[in-house]
Amino acid sequence: MCRQAKLLAPQRTILCSTASDTQVLGDRDALKQVLLILLDNARTHTPPQAVIRLSGSVRDGRASISVCDTGTGIAPNALPHIFERFYRVDTSRSRGGSGLGLPIAKELVEAQDGTLSVESNVGKGSTFTLTLPLAVT
Repeated sequence: MCRQAKLLAPQRTILCSTASDTQVLGDRDALKQVLLILLDNARTHTPPQAVIRLSGSVRDGRASISVCDTGTGIAPNALPHIFERFYRVDTSRSRGGSGLGLPIAKELVEAQDGTLSVESNVGKGSTFTLTLPLAVT
């Protein structure tokens, strides 16, 4: 996904770090769609010179993948709503989104026994983290 993100936005600085060869239980296409949604949101809501980080780790029998940006961040009053269908944080400054990307991402992750969460600070950026069960090898 990191290579693809860099190809889709070659002018952006996208840094990637992952855990060693980690396998999760999940649908490959659905997970790819989730990561594309998260990376596109990061690209859309950060200035062109901002860094986007994609990182992976393993803890407590679950894999975590985080997409972190240094963009505008999300206001605390909006955070409880960003996974609701058609919700857009600021429609007056809309960049054309429909408000469906994050709800779709959350549904796809939860359908695979995963979680999708967000931490954000206004003016500093956001980190979206998805966790999935590890595959038993």
